[in-house]
Parts: sequence; C-alpha cells; structure tokens
Amino acid sequence: MQVLSSGDAITLLLAALVVLPLALAICIKLPQFVALGFVAILFLFSSSTWGQIDAENTLYSRGTGLFYFSLLNLLLWLAAASLLIRQLSSGSTHHPGSPFPLFLFAFIFMLFAHSVLGLMAGIDLLQILSYSGIINVINMLVFCSLLTWALQDQQGQRRLLLLMLGLAAVRAVYGMVRYLWLGGDSANPYRNFESLDITLFYFDIADNFVAAIAAFCIAWLLLMPTVKLSLLKRVILLGLLALEIAAVALSFRRSSLIGLVLMTTVLLWQLPWRSRLQLLLAGSGVLVVTASVFLRERLQFNSNNGSFLASLFYDIGVNRATEVSRFYELEAAAQSLQGYWLFGLGSWGTFYGNEDILDYHFGKFDFVHSGFGHLILKSGLAGLALFLALLAACALRYVRFRPRLAGNAALTADAGIAGLLFWLPTLLIGTPIIEFRTMLLIGLCLALPYLACVTSAERMTTPGRLYVAA
Repeated sequence: MQVLSSGDAITLLLAALVVLPLALAICIKLPQFVALGFVAILFLFSSSTWGQIDAENTLYSRGTGLFYFSLLNLLLWLAAASLLIRQLSSGSTHHPGSPFPLFLFAFIFMLFAHSVLGLMAGIDLLQILSYSGIINVINMLVFCSLLTWALQDQQGQRRLLLLMLGLAAVRAVYGMVRYLWLGGDSANPYRNFESLDITLFYFDIADNFVAAIAAFCIAWLLLMPTVKLSLLKRVILLGLLALEIAAVALSFRRSSLIGLVLMTTVLLWQLPWRSRLQLLLAGSGVLVVTASVFLRERLQFNSNNGSFLASLFYDIGVNRATEVSRFYELEAAAQSLQGYWLFGLGSWGTFYGNEDILDYHFGKFDFVHSGFGHLILKSGLAGLALFLALLAACALRYVRFRPRLAGNAALTADAGIAGLLFWLPTLLIGTPIIEFRTMLLIGLCLALPYLACVTSAERMTTPGRLYVAA
C-alpha cells in the first residue's frame, strides 16, 4: 500500500471533504442513475489482463494502491449506504422481498469471524480482507441489494434491458472491428504465452457473458410469439444475434460455449412447441458451425485424434493430451483442507502443491480454479452451503413466479436464470470469486428474477405487450 506524505495526505483529505458529500448526494437523489451507471461500467470495460504481454491496470483496480480497495468498490459501498439512508429517512417499509440482505449479513458475519480469528493468529487485517478471500461475495450481495432497491419498478426494468442490449451491441461491434483488423484481444495467452496462431474476440469471461446475455434477450424477442416486431427490427435483431454469438464462439472459451448452450434450455422451457422446433433447428446449425470453428481454430492444438469431445476435454480424463490433469490443483487444495472441511482455512488461507505443475499461480496459492472450490478452501462446506442456498432461493423464486409474468417482466426473469446457467461452468472450473467484475455480473443475474417479481399486479406489464421493443 502506498505511503502518503503529509502534503499528499492533506490534499487527499480536502478532496474527500468535497467529493464524498457530492457523491453521497448523487447516490441519495438518483439511485436508479447510479445503479444503471454500475451496469454500464460492467458491460463496457474489461477487467482481465491475464494473457497480455505487458499487464496494465484496469478501471477495476484504480485506487487499490492508495486505498487498498478499488475506487469502484468504495463507490459501490457508498451507493449502498446512501440507499439505506434514503430508505430510513423516508420511513419507507416497502422492500422487494429479496433474500439478499439476509445472505449479506451472513457473509459479513463470516468475514468478521475470519477477521477475529485471523488477527488472533497474527494475520494482517488487509490480507484477511483481500480480494483473494470472500469479500467479493459480499460485494456481489451489496450490488444485488442495490439493484433490487433502485430498479424496483417497470420503468427501471425497461431502462435496464435497453441499456444491457445497447451496450452489448456497442461492445460486440468494437470487438469485431478489433478482431478483423487490429489483431483481436491483446489479452491472448494462447498467442502470447503458448505461441499458438489464434486470434481472440474477447478473452475475459465477463465479456463473453455480456455477448451471451444479449444473444439470449435477442433470441427471446425474435421467438416469443407475443412479441410483435416489424420486418426492419427483426432484420436488425438477427444481425445483432449473429454478431453476439460470433463474439462467444470466436473467444474460444469452453466455459462460455457450454454456458451459451445451457442458456438455450431456458428458451426451450418457456417457448411454445412451434418456436421450440425453430430454435432447435437453428440452434443445431449454429452449434455445428461453432463446433467446427472451435475445433479448427483452437482445439486442433489439443488432441491428436481429431475428435471434438476429446479435444474439448483435452486436459481431463485418462486419455488427456496433457501430462497433468486440470483437477490436480483441486486435489492439492483438498489435501490442504484435511481437518478444516467444515469452516475452511479462512479468507487468508492458502493451499500447497507442486510449484512446477502449478507454475501458472506464480507462487501465489490463495485461490483455485473453481468458484465452488474456492468457497470451500476459504469458508469450508458451511460457506459453500450458504452460497448454494442463495442460488437455490433465486431458482425457486423464478419457478414460483414465472407463470405470472409477461412482457418485460418475463424477459427480465428469463434473462436472470439463463445468466446463472451461463455462469455455472465458470463457478465449477473458473475463478469468479476473486474477480470483482465477474461477481457483480453474477449478482446482476441473481437480481433479475427478483426485479421481475417485485412489481405489484397493477404495475406488471400487460400480457402480450413488450415495452422494451416498442
């Protein structure tokens, strides 16, 4: 952490005295603007620098050298605090009925317990509160609470949907231009580290999610029989759909491709049988093309037998193409958890393994490539059970209320549960818990079904009419 001189400290104090009241006033007066502003930032700016030759700071790391927590993280906490102040000062007892505050208090209590035990063991407090612990779970729940409080009306839902679709389109066009003429994403570990001739659309899994959620919403608009669109709008949406699917396919991320397939199950569930047939036929063609491109461009380097499945899971199983299984890291973490399975090793905990095999960790063993595994490592089976209960609560809410929803509310709920299915492979084999942007986007998916359900009967979208496409 950067040490300030006395002059810099005075300057920082004066700046804080001016900026903090202004930021607090904006958050209190314009909570919807602040919530949508966070969504805009998450959709527009990448956070991953893994794979770049020259790593650079991103928007999400600004301020960490001075304040330890990023400026965006501090603003998130300020926005949530201001919204709480707004509710208390107005004397309002209305709330969206979400479980996020309850789970938020549970994880805060868990982190507090970690802090007490860690300090007793001589662990530095900043290490306990680091982003390699469980603090991003708390950030996710704070963001969920912010969204469900600030956007709990029909107009807020419509603005959110339009913002998501518009920014995803901008992001996709930018990515395609860069892919075709500027060498693709500079964060490209396959080319930069492994010398493979591969150009990537987007390496950041969060950018893949932005494209996938937009593709889902567009497909929903095109296939849902209650949506009436002009021919021009259908042509534009078809073009955007192709672009968003290309963004996922040409990023060559296995978890993204599997996640996109999982998202289509929500459409198959909610569509009438004629539209299901259309989706199955079109989806099968897209899947075949995507698989062939995937095999030719990336998986050709991973297997000698040319089989798509063998290439897709080249680092798993007895016939893998790699010397060590992808799951060695989790096996090493499990060995380190002996005797600590119930409550984990604490937010500061690390595991031990073969450093040559785990050279991609660069000597830091405070995270694993599994969101669920990371929760077990840090907070044990108790923390994992709490997180799974949160996911289950969201899924049950969706199943219970979805038959009553129509229009924008239906699209919002479907997009939320489809987004959670997209993140499932990443929660299994990725590193979402240590990524601020990723966790907030997962929080967006958790919040969407609740946003769809909190509208009262008279404010619910009229059946058969879709306001976002009007």
